[in-house]
Amino acid sequence: MSTSGEWKEYKLHNLSRFKGKSFQLADYSAPSTDWDHDHCEGCAAKFAEFDGPEILHSGYFTIYEIGSPNREMPEFITQLHEQGRKVLAKPDVNRWVCKECFEEFRETLDWKLKSETLI
Repeated sequence: MSTSGEWKEYKLHNLSRFKGKSFQLADYSAPSTDWDHDHCEGCAAKFAEFDGPEILHSGYFTIYEIGSPNREMPEFITQLHEQGRKVLAKPDVNRWVCKECFEEFRETLDWKLKSETLI
């Protein structure tokens, strides 16, 4: 991104599908042994249980229902299934947002915070 305004607009575009969603603060936990990390839906910061440069260990998550009648299966999930890879055993997935993006877009996207914390 060439300017901070463009970077902010890029993150807002990525996060707009979560408008009005409820989030919960939690420590990151990998959903399976085959899937060891996730990325912030806004800025792509990496969440993982392992240590490393710039690895986040906690943030905000919301449940994103995949394959439901009103939602299309994300392309990357479809591709993994076509390759014969098992992605998740259940039909929903946690979508993570880093603390910085959460605070930056919380009001704009009308995000709610669940009172129970999983840290």
